[in-house]
Amino acid sequence: MSSFSSKIRVVVLGTLALLLAPLAAGGCAKAAEEKTVLQAEDLTTDPESKFDKNEIVDPASFTDTVGIDVGQIDNFLRHTPYKRRCFLETYQSNGFPAEAAIVNAANRYRINPMVFLVRMEMVQGLIGEQFYPFPPARVEYVFRCGCANADTCAPELAGLDRQLDCLGRALRTSLDEIKANGQTAGGWAPTRESVTVDGEKVTPVDESTAALYQYMPVVGQGKTGNWLFWNIWQKYATALDYQAPIGGGGQPSAWIGDACASDPLCDYPGGICIRDDRAPGGLCTFDCSKQDCPNDPDHPLSFCANFNSGTTSTGRCLIVCNPNAPACRQGYKCVEGVAKFGDPSKSAAVCFNQ
Repeated sequence: MSSFSSKIRVVVLGTLALLLAPLAAGGCAKAAEEKTVLQAEDLTTDPESKFDKNEIVDPASFTDTVGIDVGQIDNFLRHTPYKRRCFLETYQSNGFPAEAAIVNAANRYRINPMVFLVRMEMVQGLIGEQFYPFPPARVEYVFRCGCANADTCAPELAGLDRQLDCLGRALRTSLDEIKANGQTAGGWAPTRESVTVDGEKVTPVDESTAALYQYMPVVGQGKTGNWLFWNIWQKYATALDYQAPIGGGGQPSAWIGDACASDPLCDYPGGICIRDDRAPGGLCTFDCSKQDCPNDPDHPLSFCANFNSGTTSTGRCLIVCNPNAPACRQGYKCVEGVAKFGDPSKSAAVCFNQ
């Protein structure tokens, strides 16, 4: 098992333990209420809203990175739905203000910033906290990424920015697995019935709902799990005046570097899907042997790499990465010094599997 897979397993198990606590409390309702990190509003439901365990959030909304900007997030933290400011408005981790860390993770993994806001509240109640909470692990290891148990956590994963990155990567990995293989590593798939930890039969309508159940396989009606995610999402969408993209529910477009199973899934002119040992999960790319890589401000920068194929080489576009803060897909690493096709005097660090 890879180190990243181990980290994902740790964060999922840790988050499960946190969110299943209300279910385990059983008849000790008063004790559970005294210890909860949630606000009362988090557990109240709008009578006009109807929960569907088979569709938590539609794919277009789940992967919408342009519907909410950093200014809106800053204003949201200053004026939360709980009628007070959130300490995250002025908090920084590893030099990143909270709102910048949220937007960075959202853009890197192409996931709606609201997903991160909702998760921070449902797991550790951070949005409802006016002051920095105790113990510090509630913030610095909010998603328990890198934590083997309550007392042992990896120092290199401390900080809200790194925890947000870990969450984003886990969710994007599940979306990529569904696109490439039809299901997540845990077997969650659109239109396929599975059973949750709390014994509910669920048939996800779409890939975003399947990814959410992969991360947290709990319905938790009225208490926790994906019901809680859905309920807080509704409240935050109202507070942010968020409007789902027109045509919600459609498949998100795959870009260079994304997972794929065939060329048509690489939804841009000239899209190519590589499926071999160097491209685990499939790799969307572009033939840049005759023209430059396509670039778009809403997607990561790409580089025309010299791509060896047997005894010949050609140009294939790969995602540019930062060796000091790599953010490549699972199965790929940030490889430095990759030569540019047709001009070996130039090179770049790219996400690749040599």
